[in-house]
Amino acid sequence: MPESALNPVPPARAHAQVKAHDGTQQAPRTQPNCTHPTPRIRPKNQGNQRTNEMLKKARLRANICIASQNMNRAAAPSENMNYKEKWRAISHTIHTEKTAILTIQESHLDQDMTEVLGRNFKKNLMILNSAHPDNPQATVGVGFVINKQLIKPDEIEMHELIPRRVAMLKIKWLKTCTATILNIYAPNDRAEHTNFWAKVITKQRVKHLLIPDFTLGDFNVTEDPIDRMPPKLDDEPMIATLREVRHEWEIRDTWCWANLTENAFMYRAQTRSERIQARLDHIYISKKAEPFTFNWEIKESAIPTDHTMVSVRYAPKGAPIIGKGQWTMTLALLNNETLIEKIAKRGIEFQAKVMQDRIEHTD
Repeated sequence: MPESALNPVPPARAHAQVKAHDGTQQAPRTQPNCTHPTPRIRPKNQGNQRTNEMLKKARLRANICIASQNMNRAAAPSENMNYKEKWRAISHTIHTEKTAILTIQESHLDQDMTEVLGRNFKKNLMILNSAHPDNPQATVGVGFVINKQLIKPDEIEMHELIPRRVAMLKIKWLKTCTATILNIYAPNDRAEHTNFWAKVITKQRVKHLLIPDFTLGDFNVTEDPIDRMPPKLDDEPMIATLREVRHEWEIRDTWCWANLTENAFMYRAQTRSERIQARLDHIYISKKAEPFTFNWEIKESAIPTDHTMVSVRYAPKGAPIIGKGQWTMTLALLNNETLIEKIAKRGIEFQAKVMQDRIEHTD
């Protein structure tokens, strides 16, 4: 990895100050030098016509919502919910938010629990989980939940780079639409981060896996003081390690680049002395996929946990264009004799063409 990645030079940016809750002035986040194009999303009133046109074009394509959620264990004892009841809340959230792919951290599922959930939700959801090999119900675990009502995968692969902590999903749908998604649950112990990320990159290379389009999850580190409340700089070696990886893969958190002076928190906790908040959950996007992403959201969900959900919409380059007409026929059209005659005529013509092509191919 280049040595310059450890000491990135921030580009020219706004020098606005952000007021913390205690009234003190807080500097905007530092954005390291990167080769990405200008962000596709900008703060309100700062967009331009070209950006708006690109977003409009992206929305016209068949797009999906990709989201990340730290589960904070399989069950929710504080809400008197066992793991089955909590997963009903997950299923409800996925369908309410129209999420196509949800990455989860701290799943705490063993093989039996995963199989039970797979049977209970097999009609609508596909659940893939990477669990702790010795004590899966007590610690960590990462996984993917695919909403089968929104996408029907033609091909799907899951690779465990670090069992229970890092897994990659390669998925293909609609014949031309693909995505590579890396789900991360980084260690809480700061001393482990350097070895953790070195192992991730080594595994990615050894398995000959592509650079992920989306690297998302709970990173357990904040890169700038603005991403914590009360504001403070996180462990500098941890920050340097994460930035090395971002430069190696040429990925970035596009929301941060578009909102240099705004803060948003996904994790909240109450200590004995104060209430803390932090932006631990991220969606890092590759240079290749970034132009086709839009609508970043950070919102509370119906899932009982101490993290909020982060999501982004993705319209792959090869996705079909959605026109302005209706997606389905109205029932009244079934009684339209003129339309039915035209449909039947087109069907007969198509059938004759298929038969002719077969005859020519046989000859």
